Amino acid sequence: QVTPRGLRPERFGDKARSERAAHFDFDKHEVIFSANTPRATIGDGAQDRLSVFIQLGAMLAAAPGRYPPGTQITLTTVGARNADRWTFTVDGPETLDLPVGSTPALKLQRLPREDQHYDQKAELWLGTELGYLPVRIRLSQSNGDFVDLLLSGHEAP
Repeated sequence: QVTPRGLRPERFGDKARSERAAHFDFDKHEVIFSANTPRATIGDGAQDRLSVFIQLGAMLAAAPGRYPPGTQITLTTVGARNADRWTFTVDGPETLDLPVGSTPALKLQRLPREDQHYDQKAELWLGTELGYLPVRIRLSQSNGDFVDLLLSGHEAP
């Protein structure tokens, strides 16, 4: 759902071998997992591992001056098995050479936590001339595996 306070996910699914899901119940301030994982408490701004990237873009689009380089933004981020606090740092502007051409962007980064050996690194570039929508998302695992998503096209609304 899109609300005055941002995105409000209802369900997050992850399918590697079999699908696991997290179901959001904002009225009860909890998320319920399908994998026999204990429920987790969440607040109104909780996001899933996909919507967090869109929500960050919406936050920056609404008030770009509020997030200068070095600013940290922390959101509860829900996966198929747990809810964690993800902190992104605003790195600063960059120009990316993407399949759609040269694209001005603002880079944000979530570094793995030092106490978590298998924590994921997330890098996000928001198109400053495209309403701060994600133009690149790079997710890296501790073993070096990664996925790198690049904007390949877009249409005017």
